[in-house]
Amino acid sequence: MKTALITGANVGIGLATAKALARRGFNLILLCRNETKGQEAVAIVKQLNPAITVELIIADLTNADSIRRAAQQVSTTHRQLDVLINNAGFSPDRIEFVDNVEKSFYANHIGHFILTYHLLDLLKASGEARIINLSSAAYALGKAARFFQHNKNLSLMSAYGDGKLANLLFTKELAKRYADAGITAFAVHPGVVKSNFGSNFTGTFQLLLSLARPFMRTPERGAETSVYLATAPLSVLTKLDGQAGGSGGFFADLKPKSVRHSDNTSKQAADLWTKSLAFI
Repeated sequence: MKTALITGANVGIGLATAKALARRGFNLILLCRNETKGQEAVAIVKQLNPAITVELIIADLTNADSIRRAAQQVSTTHRQLDVLINNAGFSPDRIEFVDNVEKSFYANHIGHFILTYHLLDLLKASGEARIINLSSAAYALGKAARFFQHNKNLSLMSAYGDGKLANLLFTKELAKRYADAGITAFAVHPGVVKSNFGSNFTGTFQLLLSLARPFMRTPERGAETSVYLATAPLSVLTKLDGQAGGSGGFFADLKPKSVRHSDNTSKQAADLWTKSLAFI
């Protein structure tokens, strides 16, 4: 029986992903920030399949010490990890900073980088581990030159885009570095899902979101590609060669998608990795 760890698993896409994997017989580790909501999610998921184990780990993805403790807790109780789904997302309602880094970039990239890094030994022990990073088409709004910068004038959408671009580059570098260790990595655009995202935006962005909300997809639909990448035969996923597919690729609606961004390069991916190491 395989084990998957999902961040942000108590609500939205994360909870929908956990429920889908529970039905498929995965043992689950739900990493959540709020213990009460996390316990509620555990009860919901466990009820779907009493034969699996469902564990709750509490961690704040904007706090490096909290993340390290969570990874240590998992490493103490598990010999291997088959699937890591870095699902938790953070949309800023104002520009603020953690360790001199914009907070949403920290939560969306650095926090998941620290977690993944400290779980690598468990992932290697699986022999065929998969890392799935929730990105977004909003990567188009990101710029690698802004990564790690203390810019108080950054717009909310630019800040969010930077984190989602970092998710893509992190995926690319993971695939390159750990292919020989049996680890594959995939980035996902879940689609525009009904959630509280952008609830504090104003002006044009608020208007666009309000107009789009009736057409947004459910969390279950948003989780479909993550579940597919966690469960499809690896032979099917890894034979999708080229930039648009395979390990290191970007997927949406169960299919590989091309990434059109001038910063989507091996050099930018390697630079992001090197700078992220300062936080582990």
